[in-house]
Amino acid sequence: MGQTSKLKCPDCSIMIERKNITKHYRKMHPDLDPKRRLKETKVERPRRVFKELPKSAIVGMVIALFVAIILIVVALFALSLFQEDDPTPNAPREVFYTSSDGAVINGTFYSSAEIGASTIYLVHDVGDDRTVWNDYARELQGEGYNVLAIDLRGHGESLINIRSPEITYDWTTMDSTDMLGVELDLQGAYRWVHGEDTEGNKNTDAGEMGSMIGVGRGGLLAFSQVARMSRDMFMSAVILSPLLDVYSLDVFQLCENYGSVRPFMFAASEDDSVARLTYERVLDPRLEDGETNGVGVLVPGGNRGILLLEVDELKQRILDILEIGWVTNTI
Repeated sequence: MGQTSKLKCPDCSIMIERKNITKHYRKMHPDLDPKRRLKETKVERPRRVFKELPKSAIVGMVIALFVAIILIVVALFALSLFQEDDPTPNAPREVFYTSSDGAVINGTFYSSAEIGASTIYLVHDVGDDRTVWNDYARELQGEGYNVLAIDLRGHGESLINIRSPEITYDWTTMDSTDMLGVELDLQGAYRWVHGEDTEGNKNTDAGEMGSMIGVGRGGLLAFSQVARMSRDMFMSAVILSPLLDVYSLDVFQLCENYGSVRPFMFAASEDDSVARLTYERVLDPRLEDGETNGVGVLVPGGNRGILLLEVDELKQRILDILEIGWVTNTI
């Protein structure tokens, strides 16, 4: 802000326009020099004095700051302990691997808390994806198993081929030959579980033994691969809502290939006539021939596929089949 236009004459106290101060002195105080008078009577602005804090206040501030730092450190340490004691340390892990023909398969791995635990491979039906297993995978993990749920090629996130970028998988347009590649997806799943990453670290701490639980057509496609893999790799298999007609696969032959030294289960609802007929035609002849490793389970109601797992009794029967597979050659 600039200076005011008026000031007080130091000799007569009259308010005068600044520009008229010289004329005022010539007229009213001719014997005085206006510049000298103004300079002599100018009031000095007092210097600003900063009040010093007492030493006790400074000491108090330092103590308060020190206490605040200690509290922050303690809070961070407590948070780290809470994270280490997380009740669900084995959170689901998103993974992917490449099948032998180049198909990139995505999956979710649920790690067991036990080193060397067996692995359950979950295979969805054609038209679904691995998310249908979310709740059941957690249940199996709670039973002490490693669990790997995968998106079959053409489903969910498994849509590309790393060797042939022009290939895009879509189950709605895949023919029988394309769908048979699902067998390679399961084979690749087993290799990933027991393989290493690019830095030579093991992908999992799983033991060698495994089992497969599948649904409908997807499950039987995977079952055809399990039948060709050794008992040391896959100890048992479960198919929910099996079908007789599966992309030109001979279900009777699949069971023959699977053999009689490891258990498998076909489960269907009482009102699902197709699945019920399938296990009756497949399992009854085996029982007549004395091969008792095939088990058929009927579930009350009309649920199909993954919905059969809403029945606790069936889930217990599945656990029994899995356990039998680990400890004995036959049921």
